[in-house]
Amino acid sequence: SGQILGMLSTHWHEPHQPAERELRLLDLLARQAADLIERHQSEAALKRANRRKDEFLAMLGHELRNPLAPIVTALHLMRLKNDSTTERERNVIERQVNHLVRLVDDLLDVSRITSGKVQLKKQWIELSNIVNRAIEMASPLLEQRKHNLILKIAPAGFELYVDAERMAQAVSNLLTNAAKYTETGGEISIIAQQRKDWIELKVRDTGMGIDQQLLPQIFDLFTQGSQPLDRSQGGLGLGLTIVRSLVQMHGGTVEARSEGPGKGSEFAIRLPAPTTARSHATGQPTRFIPHAPPTPNRRYILIVDDNEDAADTLKTSLEAAGHVVHVAHDGPSALKLAGEIIPDVAVLDIGLPVMDGYELARQLRSQRGLTQLPLIAISGYGQDSDQIRSKAAGFQAHLVKPVDPDQIEVMLRGTRNFSKDHD
Repeated sequence: SGQILGMLSTHWHEPHQPAERELRLLDLLARQAADLIERHQSEAALKRANRRKDEFLAMLGHELRNPLAPIVTALHLMRLKNDSTTERERNVIERQVNHLVRLVDDLLDVSRITSGKVQLKKQWIELSNIVNRAIEMASPLLEQRKHNLILKIAPAGFELYVDAERMAQAVSNLLTNAAKYTETGGEISIIAQQRKDWIELKVRDTGMGIDQQLLPQIFDLFTQGSQPLDRSQGGLGLGLTIVRSLVQMHGGTVEARSEGPGKGSEFAIRLPAPTTARSHATGQPTRFIPHAPPTPNRRYILIVDDNEDAADTLKTSLEAAGHVVHVAHDGPSALKLAGEIIPDVAVLDIGLPVMDGYELARQLRSQRGLTQLPLIAISGYGQDSDQIRSKAAGFQAHLVKPVDPDQIEVMLRGTRNFSKDHD
C-alpha cells in the first residue's frame, strides 16, 4: 500500500499523465485497502470466536461437573457402607462416572493447553515416580481390560526437571490410549532409556495398530482411528493432542510408530536429560506418596452450596468421618449460620445465587471470630484464572467438581485455625 501511495503521489503531480492511469492506481489502492480491512475483520472475528469458545467450554465444564459432584460423593458413601450386594452395580457406576470426569477434563485441558494458559510447576523428579503416578491414573481401564503391564524402567537414574503432575497426565494418556486399542488380555510395555542428551520413554502395545496414512495426523485435534458404529473405544480424540502439547511445553518431542493395522503401536516421548552441572541446591527428587488414610479429628464445618444433592451427600460423607457439619444453600443463610456455629472451616461453592462465593468469603471473614477462617473453594470452574482468583480472594484451596471426599480430608489436614474448643 505504501508503494502504491508513492506511485500515485508521483504520477498525480505529472501534468501530462493520462487520467486513466491514475484511476487504475486508485482502483488498485482501494482493492488493497479493502483486502486489508477484510483481513483485520476476519482476525478480530476469529479472536472473538475463540474467546467465546473458551467461555463456552468453561461453562460446559461447570454445568457437567455440578451433577457429577453428588454422584461421586454418593459412591463414596456406598463404599463406606460396604454393602456387597450392590458392589457390582456400584463398580459399574464408578467406572462410568470416572469416564465422564475424564472426558470433561480433556475437553477443558485441550483448550487451556493449546491456548498457552497452562503454567508449568517444574521440579526435579525421577521418571519412575511419574510412571507410577500415570499407572495409578490409568489403572481402572487397565484392570477392566485385564492387560498385562510390563515395566522396564529403573527406580532411579532417570531424573527430570518437569511439572510432575502434567507429565504424569501425558504418560497416563498414552497408557489409556494403549489400553483402549489393545484387545482384552493384551500386553502393554513401558520402557525407559537414555539416548545421548535425551531420556526416552516408550509406551508399546500389542493392539490394533495404526494405519500408515493416519500416522502423520495422529496428534491432531479430534483425530481417531476408524471405529465401529458402537464406538467401543469411545473418547473425543483429544488425549494425544494433549500429550504432544505438554511434551513440547517441556522442550521435548513425541512420536507415534506402527507397522500397520493389527501390528501394535509405540509412542515415544523424548525429554531433555539433565546436565551433570546442576546444583543439588535445587532440591532432591520428589516422590509421589499416596495419601495416608485420614485420621478423624473433629471439625466444625460449614458447607455452602446451592446444589442440595451435592451439599447433602458431602455433609453425610464428612459426618461419617467424625466431623460436625452444617449446610446452607445461599450467602445470606450462610452468614447467619456462621455467626451461630463459629465454624473451624468453610467449604464454599463459588457459583452461588444472590451472593457469589468470593463475596461470601469476604463477608464471612469480616465477622467477629472468623477473620482467620480457613476457606476451601469448590467449583465447576477450574481454569488457571479461576484458581488464581480464588487464591487472591483468600481461599486456601480450590477443588474442582466432582470432588472426592478424601480430597476434603486432605485439605482439612492442611488448613489452620483448628484449635478452638467446641465442647
